[in-house]
Amino acid sequence: MSEFDFDTQLNLGKEGEEKFATLYPCFKYNNDENCKEPDFVHKETGAIAEIKYDDSVRAIRGADDKQLNFFVEQYSNHKQMTLGGPFRAVQEGVDYYVYMFKNPFRIFIFDACKFRDIAAQLIWSGNYKECFIKNKGWWTTGYPLPIGAFEEARVEGDVIGKGYKLNIDN
Repeated sequence: MSEFDFDTQLNLGKEGEEKFATLYPCFKYNNDENCKEPDFVHKETGAIAEIKYDDSVRAIRGADDKQLNFFVEQYSNHKQMTLGGPFRAVQEGVDYYVYMFKNPFRIFIFDACKFRDIAAQLIWSGNYKECFIKNKGWWTTGYPLPIGAFEEARVEGDVIGKGYKLNIDN
């Protein structure tokens, strides 16, 4: 099993953030000083967006060569049970959970709370296999979950562009 390198993953994340910034200039970078902060804040409304940029070559693909699943991180550090992915994002007040695939490039924009809730239901159903990802000194855990299961959480690009605040109760 190959080990993930934090700096490599950080650089990949920055690449994804640059793509998002180009597509949605109404957002400004939020994590220049601290890479653990949510990625973007809407310039007018303060709505928060977290970006996930996936370039996994291990992802299961359909006949059209498009990924069939999102990898949804549950714990960024399994041993310490540090929440990751949408679970951490919602705790941090994120409104939009944006999942992008590098190749072929695709972007999915979600209401972060709804995405988290659907992911939790799928994980707790027991129908999906937990995956462990080795990092230097810790293990990250998550689940490959079907893209189609998250349709109810999707939002349109014009909604995120207007910066509507979605995470007002969490």
